Amino acid sequence: MFKIIIMALLIFIGMVGYDNITDKAQPTTPVQQEQQKVSNHEKSAAMALFTSLLPPKEEWPSPVHKFYLAFNMDEVIDPIRQNPNWTSLDAMSRDIPQALIAIEDHAFYNHGAIAGEVVQGGSTLTQQFVKNVFLSHEQSMERKIEEAVLSLMLEDNYSKDEILELYLNTTYFGAGSTGIKQASKTYFGKAPSALTLAEAAVIASLPYAPTSLNPLENPEGCKKRQLLVLAAMHKYGMINQGQLAEAKAEKIRLTNGTVM
Repeated sequence: MFKIIIMALLIFIGMVGYDNITDKAQPTTPVQQEQQKVSNHEKSAAMALFTSLLPPKEEWPSPVHKFYLAFNMDEVIDPIRQNPNWTSLDAMSRDIPQALIAIEDHAFYNHGAIAGEVVQGGSTLTQQFVKNVFLSHEQSMERKIEEAVLSLMLEDNYSKDEILELYLNTTYFGAGSTGIKQASKTYFGKAPSALTLAEAAVIASLPYAPTSLNPLENPEGCKKRQLLVLAAMHKYGMINQGQLAEAKAEKIRLTNGTVM
């Protein structure tokens, strides 16, 4: 196995070097673009051949598997985007991503992939997505290193909007609901595009503690967290005083008949 790991590292280092070289000369003519397509196809074929020589991925040591994923994230992310419940940022209320950013990572668009002291929950939205999708919840130095590497690679290959979209479509919001579309239907019987500011703040409350703050079971606890979300949105200039007052006063009707 040690020889396999060394071989994997050498091949990946070679691939990274090759990618860096090709990235410096972007194709501009039709001929160059066709050559680029051929190069990409050759690299895909080489990767398929390489992985066929190794044991099944589930038998790889965790560091090797995570190293592979760092350079092949599309294997995980492409199927997520093909899910029938996938909802783009354009197809949801603008208040949803803003509410989430306000309470979970208010400087999301201004910092890098790794958490700093300014992040409320101790990790960025990028790191939260990586933990939820790529990693276990084990607490170890190895897992923290894997999280850092995967987070950096994710932000190197995907835009902030794309990462936010991925987060909202993969996060568990409680009551058996994963992703914004299921959560909107479960709690409000609505599409994400139809949520009010007050309802969006309820959704943004849930990643913190999706089971204990489930509004169908704990409307009082969820309401307290929702008010924190609204206050954060006001603090960071996402809503004005009038919008804050209106959202705080709104009577929210849940699908089980409860009124928050």
